[in-house]
This record gives sequence, structure tokens and C-alpha cells, in this order.
Amino acid sequence: MIKLKELLNLNELTYNDGPSEKHQRRMNYPITMFNEITIEEVPFPENTGKETLDELKYLASLEMNPDFAKEHDDVEEVFGKKHKELELEFNKEEAKGLLKQSAKYIMELKYKYQRPRPYQVAEFYDMDLNGKELDSMKTPSYPSGHAVQGYLMGMIYSERHPEYREVFTQLGEDIAHSRINAKAHYPSDKKFGKEIAERLFDNLI
Repeated sequence: MIKLKELLNLNELTYNDGPSEKHQRRMNYPITMFNEITIEEVPFPENTGKETLDELKYLASLEMNPDFAKEHDDVEEVFGKKHKELELEFNKEEAKGLLKQSAKYIMELKYKYQRPRPYQVAEFYDMDLNGKELDSMKTPSYPSGHAVQGYLMGMIYSERHPEYREVFTQLGEDIAHSRINAKAHYPSDKKFGKEIAERLFDNLI
């Protein structure tokens, strides 16, 4: 049972004190591939709420595949390999640009909300998630950046190659889900990530 004092501390818990220089640079990256957009505020479930606790219980119940997150960590590489496998031309520079520019929006939102990662909240409930840790997971939790970029690139390549729509859509889903399987994100992080991806896709120049 969580104590009142711990409950108050949990309500105030954030991921960290603010962005690193590296993340600040990403937030300042110039945008040339998307129309200017404003993303409406969508608060994440409270740290002490039932929804968050249910999400933590779900993560704890998952059987983690330790290689799944690593195999889907580099979004550009994942889509590049799939293009090669399907014998399709892959514009690496375009992909890099899309990922860097979408990262600007992702970082701005992550540090706006400062949602703690699941393992940080799980500690208050004496839950051990036994998740996978990668360098790309060292940011606030909400939204899931891999969900944003996986879904976004999946939409772009599905539209470009409609004969492989199911393949690219599933690849985007796999990238997003890999972070859930690694217990690095809440399902609500993934859901918000998909909404952002749809907004970005609709505003491609």
C-alpha cells in the first residue's frame, strides 16, 4: 500500500530537471519538411491514477523479448533494410531529414510534459518491471518518440508504395510496440505518439 507522503511525492515526480544540450539542439532544428503546426495539449494520465497503475500492471505482465527493442531501435536502419529486402529505392537523406525534423516536435513535447518513465513510477509501487534499457530511452516518457517516427515513416512509405501498405504499416507498429515490450513506455505514450504522427503526416510539405 502506498503511503500518503509517497503519494504526494509521486504526484510531483518528473523525468528530470530539463533537456540536455544535445536534446536542446534537437528542439532548435529548423523545419523545412512540414507545415507549421500546433499540437493540442493532451495531458498524460496522472502518476497516481488508476489508468497509470493499470498500465504498469500490464507492462509487468508482458514477457519481454530482449532483442526486439534493439532490433527496432534505429528507425532509419529498420526502414532502410525493409526497402532493400523489397528491392525498393531508399532515399537515406530524406529519411534522415524526416527523423531529425520530427524529433524537434517530439523533444518539445517530451520536455513540456516531463512524464516519468514507467520504471520511475513503478518504484513507488514496489514493482520491478525488468525492462530493457537503451541510450535512446534517456528522455521523458510522453510521447513515445519511436511511436511517432515508426508510425510516421510507415504512413509515408505505405502511401508511396501502396502494394506494400501492410508491410510498412506493420513495421511502424512493430517499432512502436517494441518500446512497450521493452517496458520503456506506457501504452498511452504510444497512443499519443500515433496521434502526433498522423498530424505530422497530414502536414508534410
